[in-house]
Amino acid sequence: FVYDTDSESDDYECMDDSKDEKDNTNTPVPGKRGVGEDDEEYAADYIDEYNNEFEGYLLNQDVADYAENDEDKRKFISYVNMSLDTGLIENYDCRHVVVARWTQIDQTAALINAKAIVNFFETVGYRLGQKNRIGFSLSSNGPEQYIILPMISVDEAKRICNDSETKGFGLNSTIIHINPLIGVNGIRLQDGNDFLRVSQECFNNSEMMDLFVISIRLELPERLKVIENGLNLIKRGISELVDNASCETFGSFSSKVRRTGFSDIDINVESVRKPGQQMPSPRPLKQILAYPKCITDHPLTKAELESYPQEETVKILFHCFNDNPVFKNKFRIRFVPARTPILIFNTITNDGMNVSYDISICNQRGVDKADLLDEFIIKDRSEDNKMKNAMLFIVHWARTNKLLPGAYSDEKLEPKTNLNSYIFNQLIIHFVQAAADKIFIHPQARLGARVDDYNFDTLFGDYVKFLSDFFKYYASFDFTTKAIYGKQAMQKTTLANVHGAKVTPLMMMDPMDCTHNISAKVTEEAMKQLNGLIRNTLFILKQKQFRLNLLLETNETAVAIMKNRESKISVTAKMLAGTEKHYMSVQLPDVIETSNDLMLLLTRILRFDVSPNYQGPSVYDLYNTGGVVFCVQSKSWIGRRKKKHQMKSARSDLTPLQLDVICSDTYQYEDQMVAEIRVVMGNAPKTTWKFAYIEMMHGQVSDVRDAMHYLMDQFVFNNIEELSHNGIQSIAKIPTAESMES
Repeated sequence: FVYDTDSESDDYECMDDSKDEKDNTNTPVPGKRGVGEDDEEYAADYIDEYNNEFEGYLLNQDVADYAENDEDKRKFISYVNMSLDTGLIENYDCRHVVVARWTQIDQTAALINAKAIVNFFETVGYRLGQKNRIGFSLSSNGPEQYIILPMISVDEAKRICNDSETKGFGLNSTIIHINPLIGVNGIRLQDGNDFLRVSQECFNNSEMMDLFVISIRLELPERLKVIENGLNLIKRGISELVDNASCETFGSFSSKVRRTGFSDIDINVESVRKPGQQMPSPRPLKQILAYPKCITDHPLTKAELESYPQEETVKILFHCFNDNPVFKNKFRIRFVPARTPILIFNTITNDGMNVSYDISICNQRGVDKADLLDEFIIKDRSEDNKMKNAMLFIVHWARTNKLLPGAYSDEKLEPKTNLNSYIFNQLIIHFVQAAADKIFIHPQARLGARVDDYNFDTLFGDYVKFLSDFFKYYASFDFTTKAIYGKQAMQKTTLANVHGAKVTPLMMMDPMDCTHNISAKVTEEAMKQLNGLIRNTLFILKQKQFRLNLLLETNETAVAIMKNRESKISVTAKMLAGTEKHYMSVQLPDVIETSNDLMLLLTRILRFDVSPNYQGPSVYDLYNTGGVVFCVQSKSWIGRRKKKHQMKSARSDLTPLQLDVICSDTYQYEDQMVAEIRVVMGNAPKTTWKFAYIEMMHGQVSDVRDAMHYLMDQFVFNNIEELSHNGIQSIAKIPTAESMES
């Protein structure tokens, strides 16, 4: 049970095991376009030229530069997407690229720009590669700055990164940190975000998705070697402790469609019965628990492995491995008493490499779950299998937005959300079935027939439409009362009564085990965070200049958009007869076409009442020179979220617009008047812009400004699609809250 861990004579069993028939990408898929020999040679020629020009990775450079037309570029991208072997880093070699970061704390001091950084490194003796491939922060005003630098060689990149760690760099009293673009655990979350940001102007959203997928799948040969050695060592150890042991790798690492540069290695351990082999009776479990190391001389048999409780079996293996100095020096070993107990081996390295081997016993159900995810992706008949990229993107979106942890130590989450990638994959599968209004998943069918064919292009068309529909669906999903059960959304209490599942903040039953709530441990705080991200994601998706990578920093992007949005509300003050009078102008969106539209919004949504003190023949005409005087008697723009949530729980059939409108109806008039205002509608001279001009007669300017901000920037903006299609006057057809109750 002690081995020469430095031996390199064995083949890489992990990769060999993963090349079985069900995962072989060279096997043609019926109905799906494959890559022929001509395509491979064609793409290979471009890869050679690609590598010669910039060793594979483009910074601010379009793939199309290396293709004569769109069809050539499509062939190239298609080959990239289907080239899922471990040589990806060789074809897209960016090991010579580094990322330099610094914090500009003192904004009054001289700013350090990209040119200064480049000059500094060249001055102190580091050789850079092609400078026209340098990427840098799009804004020099913020405190956090970065620059992406191609060095002259991989060795030079290693040298500057090592010097940064051991010696440190400083310029104008500013510390500069440098790390490789692709590290030992793949690309860092922030580096990936910034790399895509500097590339966003050179690619459309479809190409950005391809670039994104390549970047998160790159893994260093050094990491693969560590994985190989560790896996071989663990397999040899298992073979000493389990009779006729079979170690099957499964999960994302073994997947040809879900693997990334930081995938964990899942291993299912079973005992295989040889032909004619006798099956001895299992030893008493207490006997082995009393002295677990006895299995080093008399390994666990197939009968024992299958009859003992999995938790006890994993504990026995834990004691044996944890007491072995060879394994203690190579791994941090932990026992996790989950629903499926696992034994976790984490590599111990000096460079921060994080490789995790998750060992389970007789876990065919886990293997089937992983196969189901792969089959769901493979059964997509769209061009270039867009579902693969879409699922990778959603899971990575959860990582970069701190719903899931990253692979590096500074990317861990505290506190934990207890969400995981399997949950997000199942959210996608449920949504796709709901969008198609068809059941695609048949868990009890044979392998290969568990998922019906479908077509991403037919259902969604492109990535942006998929993302928009996905987040819209879950923005309106009532997570408080509803649970996900296959294609259906059912009452949580129903599933709790039928299957005995615990009611939790997020309730999702496993398609492969309808009694298992896979999200049982997800926290309430995590759900609040998820709901907030969904709303902000939809806000970003509505922007005209939408870029796919903006979603990878959802909250930061949403805040930046709000801050940079041109102010459409301005307030001025004038002294009249010794009294300060306040006036407000509000630029109206194009969807508000007439004075009747504005009147309906003010009276129905904000619940402004025409003041009885100023009624006259043209009181309802906002284009009248004297305008209309309104009495504001309720702050209907405050506290709406809770009211809408309650209404949504009671009436799941209402659309978001209907909820918004009816929510306003629930506000009661307050005893004290909030404000009294005069509103006039007019056009700006020589423009098509329309404005609402407001005179403050009584009350606080801040209250009225907040009311108009809600009306224009939230109500109208959030419902812009429906209002543009049906017109503002369609609001009048929505029943009031009182009429619905009656």
